[in-house]
Amino acid sequence: MTEPNTLYRLTEDGRRLVSDPFLKGDAEIDPDKLAKFIEPMPGEPTADLETLDSAVNRVVSNHSRYDTAMDGALASDVHRRLNVSRRVAGDPGLWHWLAVERYPHFVRHRWKYRSETAMREKFLGAGSDLYSNAIHRLWWIAELTHDESTQDYGLTEKVFANQTIVNKVFDRWFARYEPAAVAVVRAVTDEDSTVVDKATSQFNHTLSSVQLEGLNESEAEKIIRGIVKDVK
Repeated sequence: MTEPNTLYRLTEDGRRLVSDPFLKGDAEIDPDKLAKFIEPMPGEPTADLETLDSAVNRVVSNHSRYDTAMDGALASDVHRRLNVSRRVAGDPGLWHWLAVERYPHFVRHRWKYRSETAMREKFLGAGSDLYSNAIHRLWWIAELTHDESTQDYGLTEKVFANQTIVNKVFDRWFARYEPAAVAVVRAVTDEDSTVVDKATSQFNHTLSSVQLEGLNESEAEKIIRGIVKDVK
């Protein structure tokens, strides 16, 4: 077993070092300059980063550039190897450090540069937006969909096998509420993209008249399955 590694965060001031040439992969950040803006995470949590390094490198080597299958191949490893609490995961600086210093090669391999704004999100997004930072999104979706009691990632794998589910479920605000996210995923996993699109849009609209936090998973699933039945 490898020794645990300390987790760090990139400070807000450090974000200014992330230039457009860096985002494109045409330049790297001077390690000495970057080091001035790297600090240990509060409480100094640790993670198995060496094993995660190997997993990241394997996924990059085994997949062509911009292959969406990288998400499903890596999500469970990101979640297992980081093994942090939601409180720790709520610090954007952690994900900025992982993307900018530890795994920039993965971010560029997975996401095609389309604009500075879009690529900057993949490196420096995080927080309440589940879909922004390239590493953050993998951890959070796995966190919401894995079975904690059995450590099973079957549902996580099903999510990433269908990018429509990733886009239409986890890019919506209700995905922040775990019972709703799991209920929706279970209800639409085996449906085609058109049904997923229509059902999640209607579910989102339905929630304008329902208190989301008042729903448990079974109640949310009853609503979404009824919607799926109607739109098919």
